Amino acid sequence: MVIQRGFRDKIEKYFNPNEDITVEVKISGGSVYDFCCFGVDENNKLSDDRYMVFFNQHSSPGNEISYTPINNGASFKVSLYSLPQTINKLVFTANIDGNGNMGQINSFDINLSQNGNTVMSFSLPGSEFYNEKAIIGAEIYKKDIWRIAFVASGFNGGLSDLLKSFGGEEISEKNTPAPAPTPVINQQRTMQPIPPKPVVPDTPKPAENIPKKVELRKGQKINLAKKGSELGEVIINLNWNQRQKKSFFFGNTSIDLDLGCLFELKNGAKGCIQALGRTFGSYSQLPYIMLDGDDRTGAVAGGENIRINGRHISEIKRILVYTFIYEGAANWKEADGVVTIKCPGSQEVVVKMDEYGSLQKMCVIALLENVNDDTFCIEKLIQFCNGHREMDRMFNWGLRWSYGTK
Repeated sequence: MVIQRGFRDKIEKYFNPNEDITVEVKISGGSVYDFCCFGVDENNKLSDDRYMVFFNQHSSPGNEISYTPINNGASFKVSLYSLPQTINKLVFTANIDGNGNMGQINSFDINLSQNGNTVMSFSLPGSEFYNEKAIIGAEIYKKDIWRIAFVASGFNGGLSDLLKSFGGEEISEKNTPAPAPTPVINQQRTMQPIPPKPVVPDTPKPAENIPKKVELRKGQKINLAKKGSELGEVIINLNWNQRQKKSFFFGNTSIDLDLGCLFELKNGAKGCIQALGRTFGSYSQLPYIMLDGDDRTGAVAGGENIRINGRHISEIKRILVYTFIYEGAANWKEADGVVTIKCPGSQEVVVKMDEYGSLQKMCVIALLENVNDDTFCIEKLIQFCNGHREMDRMFNWGLRWSYGTK
C-alpha cells in the first residue's frame, strides 16, 4: 500500500497492534545520516530519556523499541502493546550528520511491515525538501487508540535541535568527564538526553547570534529578505493547542484547526491548498506551494506547514493564508493559534490569532504579495468570515467552490 504525505489513520485497520511492527526509515544519496525514534509523553516531551532510541542507545528499557542499522537507514522494531502508559507518541526522524541539506538527497523512504510483510510504503524525492537538516518522517500516536501519521516535515536543525524540541539536552563533551572507552561504530560523538539538572544561569550569547523575531500588528506589512541570489524556502507554520472540554451533554469536546491558502500565479492560474478536499499542492512543480500534512489533534510537534519554493517566486503573484475550524465550536481563544513565517536570512515573522470574539469558523491570517519577483511582502489581516465562498468574495479570488472531505 503506497501512502501519501499527510496520511492519517488507525493502526488497527492495517496492523495487529498486539504484535511487533517494523518501521524502516531510509535516505538515498547525499551525506551521512542519523536515524532516531523519540518516545514522548502527552506533552510531546521526552520525559524519560531511555525512550530515545538511536545509534547510541539501541533499545528502550524493556526492548519495546529497538534500533538496527540497515543499508541507507535504520530499522525500528516497535511493540506498542508493551509501551508504558507514559509514552504517548513515537516520532521517527532522520537528520544529516555533517554538511549538506535534505534538498540534496535522492529520496526519503519509510516502510512499515509486520510478520515479514510490507504493509505501507512512503517515498518522497529530495526535491520536496530544501535546506532542512532533518526530517520528521512518521508518527505513531495514541488518541484513544494507536494511530499512524506520515508527516514528512522538514526540520531546520540537526539531531541536537530535534532533541531540544522534545525537551531533551545534548551532553557537552567538554563539560562531561570522559567515560570508560566503549566501541561506537562509525560515530565520532556521544550524544544523549540527560535528566533535568539544577538551573545554572547561561552565559549570554552575543546579540548577533540571538534569533530575531518580529510580531506583526494588524495591518502591518514587512518584506522577507533574500539570502544571496534567491529568496529560499518560505515556511508558513501553524501551531495551536488542542484543549478538550467536558460537556454535560456531549462529553469531551475539541476542535480541529486547519491551515490553508489561496494562490494566484503570474500566468493567471488560481487555486486552493488545504487538507479538506486533499489538495496538498506540490513543492517541485506548479504551483510550487505545498501543505505538508493535517494535524487533527493540535499535538504534532511541528504543527502544520505550508512550504513555498522561493526559487520560483517569479511565477507566484499572491498567496492568501487562512485557517478554519473543521470540527468543533468556533472558540479561537481555546485554539490559541500562532502562525510563524520563516525564510533563510530573514527575521521570523509571527502572526498571533489574537482576536477571540468571533463566532465565525474561518480566519484570514495574512496576505503574501510578490514584490519585484524576488521577495514577498507580508501583511497581517486577521479577518473572520463564514466560509470559503465568503472569503473568496472578500478578496476577489474568483474560484468555484464545492463541498469536500478529508
